[in-house]
Amino acid sequence: MGCLFSNPDTSTDILEPPKPQYSCKINKNDYILDKLKDQTIFRVPGTVDGQQFIIQNCENCTIYIFDHTGQVQIDDCKHCRIFVGPVHGSIFIRDSENCNLATICQQFRARDCHEVNIFLSCASQPIIESSHHIRFGCLTYFYEKLGEHYATAGISPYNNNWSNIHDFTPVPDSKNYSLMDDSETVFKHIPAPTDPSCSHLNISDSQDQTITPFSYGELYREHNVERCFVVLFHEANYDVCARELIKMLRPLKIVLVQSKCYTINELSADRIFNNRSYNTLVTKDFVSQNSTDAVQQLDKFYNFASMQMFS
Repeated sequence: MGCLFSNPDTSTDILEPPKPQYSCKINKNDYILDKLKDQTIFRVPGTVDGQQFIIQNCENCTIYIFDHTGQVQIDDCKHCRIFVGPVHGSIFIRDSENCNLATICQQFRARDCHEVNIFLSCASQPIIESSHHIRFGCLTYFYEKLGEHYATAGISPYNNNWSNIHDFTPVPDSKNYSLMDDSETVFKHIPAPTDPSCSHLNISDSQDQTITPFSYGELYREHNVERCFVVLFHEANYDVCARELIKMLRPLKIVLVQSKCYTINELSADRIFNNRSYNTLVTKDFVSQNSTDAVQQLDKFYNFASMQMFS
C-alpha cells in the first residue's frame, strides 16, 4: 500500500485535555486509579463501557483496560505497564517516566515524558511535547471483543498513523523519539495477564491474530523499493479479504507499509486514478497496472486521505 506524510496544525492548544465528565448515575472513583504501587489491575469488557478513565500517581503497576473508553488521562506514573483498549477520543500521558503503554485511540498526546515505550494504533497523527527517549511501535493485539470495541469507539483498525509523529519541541540534529520494528512486541514490554479472570479473553500479540494489521509506516520512508497500490472497495467481505491478502503476502516478504479506510465516491476515484474508466470499479478490487501508475495513484490517494484525516 502507501505512505502518508503530512504537516499538522502547529497550534499547541490541542495539547490540553478536556476535563473528564461522568454520568451522574455512576461512581467516578470506579474509573480512577490513584496512588497505587506494585499492583496488577484489570478491567474486563463491560466494566468501563465508554466512560472517561484516569490513571495517576502510580508506581510499578501493571494495568489492563480490556474495554472501550471515552477519554484517558495518565499522569505522574513511574515504571508502569499499561494496556488501554479503544479510546473514542484522546489518550493523554503526562509527567511519566520509564513506562510501557499499548493503546488504540483517535488521538494521542504525550507531554513531559521520558523513557517511555508506546505501542500504538492511532487514527490521527501522534503528538509529543517536551519529551525525550520516546519509542513508538505498531500495536499488534487481540482480545475477545476488541473488534467490537474498535467499532464502538468509531475507529478503523486500518487507519493507523503510529509512526507519523509530530514533535512540538524538536532538538537540532537529533530526535526525541524513535521507531521500533517488528522485532519488538507488546508482550516483551507488557506481559500477557496470567490471572484466571482474563483467561476467556484469549489475549495475543501475534501478527496472525491482531485486529490492527502490522504496518511499517515511516520505517520504510527511505526505502527505494518497488511499491504496489491495492484498493479493496467496500462490500460484505472486505475485511476478510484484506486480512487474507496481508496474511498471504507475509511469507513472500512483501510488507504492508500503510493502510487506509475511507469513503471514496466516483468523483474521488476519478481524481485518484486519473481515468474515468476506473469509476466502474468502485464495487470491485483494484491493483495498479504498473509501477509508474502506482506511484502517482499512491500520491493522489494519500493526499486525499490526508485531507480526510484533518478535515
